[in-house]
Amino acid sequence: MLLKKILLLGSVVLSTVSYAKYEPWNFTVLEGSLIKGNALPNGWGTSEKDVILEVQGTTRYNLLDLYWFVDRSNIFKNSKLSDKNGIDANYTYGEISPRISLDGLTGTNLSFGPISEWFIATQFDFDNVHGKSQWTGQNEGLRKYYVGIGNYISIPEMKYMKFDYFKTNLYARYVEKNYGRNEDQWDGYLFNIAYGGTIYKFENGMKFGFSGWLDYDFGAKNSSEFNKQTHDSLQWQNQIRFYLNNNLSVSYTYQINNHFSQVDQNSSNKNNESFGIHYAIMF
Repeated sequence: MLLKKILLLGSVVLSTVSYAKYEPWNFTVLEGSLIKGNALPNGWGTSEKDVILEVQGTTRYNLLDLYWFVDRSNIFKNSKLSDKNGIDANYTYGEISPRISLDGLTGTNLSFGPISEWFIATQFDFDNVHGKSQWTGQNEGLRKYYVGIGNYISIPEMKYMKFDYFKTNLYARYVEKNYGRNEDQWDGYLFNIAYGGTIYKFENGMKFGFSGWLDYDFGAKNSSEFNKQTHDSLQWQNQIRFYLNNNLSVSYTYQINNHFSQVDQNSSNKNNESFGIHYAIMF
């Protein structure tokens, strides 16, 4: 219900804007990936190896700056695997993160210092789990909504590294479903950083690139129904890629985890690494 209200408000606001006055760039990138994870963190069970199918997309269209992804775990049907301790052996998790340019809405250049553009930032987190737990009777599934402020930051080019983008977001979080914890209420905040760029480009078009993101959840309330819960959670992922051409690339990723799933139990503090193969198209 909250998401519908946000989308309705956004459509009303955008309907009053003349896009022709603000068109910095328009593009869409779609990418499919196979990712083999080594000992993925799991706050609800033992850490396991997994192969994930990931589909993600990035769009910039007039005032809209959109990123989204959907991960499908255990695509090769290993019966021992489950992201949620046996609830669903083929767990699906996704995030949709639309941002609307404040510079474009106001028709004003709001940049200052290294900040090149400001946004109204939103995010929606979800998974494919439904119903109630057969053990606790609590709601299952994840539905979280975020709203806040975001930006793009210009990073000066360095000798061996060029940032193509660097963005930050600060959100307040509304929890509709969270496996029974602090549901139907505002609960905490999320600070997010995402970045990417080029390390070295060869004359034949191949290149080494990098990307990463950091999510810091904080300010969550404790609930008496849950043990080992925490007020905060940190995930910091960095990836090195080798691009064979404009479409095909391979990667190595290392992720630091602290209180994964906002609990301090099982493998929630275990760092992990993964290897991936990716195919992208841009239009």
